Amino acid sequence: MDKRLLSKEDESATEVQVTRADQDKINAFSTLHQKQTALQEDLKTKRQDKEYVEEVKEELELADEDELVPYKVGDSFFLLPLEEVQELLQGDLDGADEKISEIEEQIDENKGVLDGLKVELYAKFGKAINLDV
Repeated sequence: MDKRLLSKEDESATEVQVTRADQDKINAFSTLHQKQTALQEDLKTKRQDKEYVEEVKEELELADEDELVPYKVGDSFFLLPLEEVQELLQGDLDGADEKISEIEEQIDENKGVLDGLKVELYAKFGKAINLDV
C-alpha cells in the first residue's frame, strides 16, 4: 500500500473552517456557473438561428420579385410578397443581433462576478477548493 504524507501546506488546508459567508460564496459561484453555462448554450442557439435567417435572406435575393414567398409566423406559413418577407427577415436579424448582444453582456457581467468569487475563495481555501471549470 502506498501511504501519502501530507505536507504542511496540505495539513493547513484541511484545517480551514468554512463559515456561513464562505458557503454563501461557494453557492453563489455554483449558481452563477450554472447560469453562465445556460447563457452560453442560449448564445450558441441564437447565433445559429441568426445564421439560418441570413442564409434564407441570401437565398431570397435570387427569387423573382413578383413571387409570393412563404413566411413562418408561429406554427403557420403565410404567402407574402418578396419585398415584405425581406423586410421581416431584416427585422428578425436586427432582433437576433440585439438579443445576442444582451446575452454577451450578461456573460461578461457574470464572468466578472465569477472571477471575483474565485479570487476570494482561493485566497481563503487555497488548494482545498477546486473552482476550475
